[in-house]
Parts: sequence; structure tokens; C-alpha cells
Amino acid sequence: MRQPKYTTGLRVLRSLGLTRSPLRRRVDRLERTLRIFSALAVLAVSVISFLVVLGTYHRSLDAAMVERSQLQQVPVVLLSRTTGGHTAVDSVSPAPAPGVPATWTLPDGTMRTGNVYGAPPGAGEGASAEVWMDLDYTPVRPPAEPADLRFRAGATVIGCVSMFGLMIWGLYQWGSTRLDERRDADWTREWLLFERQWRDRLH
Repeated sequence: MRQPKYTTGLRVLRSLGLTRSPLRRRVDRLERTLRIFSALAVLAVSVISFLVVLGTYHRSLDAAMVERSQLQQVPVVLLSRTTGGHTAVDSVSPAPAPGVPATWTLPDGTMRTGNVYGAPPGAGEGASAEVWMDLDYTPVRPPAEPADLRFRAGATVIGCVSMFGLMIWGLYQWGSTRLDERRDADWTREWLLFERQWRDRLH
């Protein structure tokens, strides 16, 4: 006998309970509805999270660009060795608080000494580096890099989808378990009824 061919689309429909079957009961239709709503909920959470984080990313990027336009990079001479590592995307080198002592020269020749931020990690005493300062030549923290903002946005989307996805999965599992219990109870009741009828016919 020739076996029916099941395509990928048909398998998906069968897993969602969207195919017609005379053996499908009300509890099976409820389980189908639960699957559909769970899948739609995960899709909605993914789309909403992406759109919200995308908007936040663009606003943060615009703010970083505005901040960067109001800053400047000034060469300094470090007075001590720097420590620290790189960020997760290896783009910005965070300086340990309260910064690294250094000296720099103003356009009028005045020498200044103070703590600077964002010097390369591991740079030794006497090394030259360029750090961010405002228009008054006051050291500031490095502005956010686009790569860092993209990394944070991606991590936020993954975190939101994972968290809400686990919640939806948990609710689906709870509902599926209740439906399985109801299905077992229906089978037990129907089997007892059939057994009683079969026993009555034997007597």
C-alpha cells in the first residue's frame, strides 16, 4: 500500500492540529488552539521586543553622536600605569575609577594635571594616549561606541525573548498537562462505559 507523503508544511500543520480528522475531539481542538496562541504569543513578543529595542538603540545612538560632537580627543602623558580590560565587544576600554593621573597641554601652553578616562589598558607610566575631554579640556568618560550599543541592543532582545518565551512555554506546558489529564479522564470514563456494555451483553 502506498504511504502518503508528508511535506514540511503538512508536518507543521499536523503538529499545530490544523488538519482535519474525524478522530479529533474537543480536547484536541483546545490543544490545537493552545498551540496556535502560544506560537503567536512568541512571535508577538519577538516582534515587539525587536521594535522597542530598535527604537531605543537609535535614540541612544543619536544621543551618543550628539555627545561625541561636543567632545574632543586630547593627547596626554600618563603618570601611572593603567589597568582594566575591554568590554564584551572589545571596543571601549573602560578606565578604572577614579581614572588615571596624566598631564596635558592647553592651546595657550598651560599645563594641566588630573585624572583621565579611557586610556589604553596596560599603558605604562610616561606613555602617550588620546583621551576624551569636553570643550573646556576637562576629562570625561568615553562616549558610547556604536558597536557597544548594538551589542547591548542584541543582548536585550535575546534576553526579552528568552524570558517571555520561557513564560509562554511554561504556560503552554501547564495547559497541555491539564488537557492530558482531561483526555485521560475521558478515555477512562469511555472505557468503563464500553466495558459495562460489553459485560451486559455477555450476561
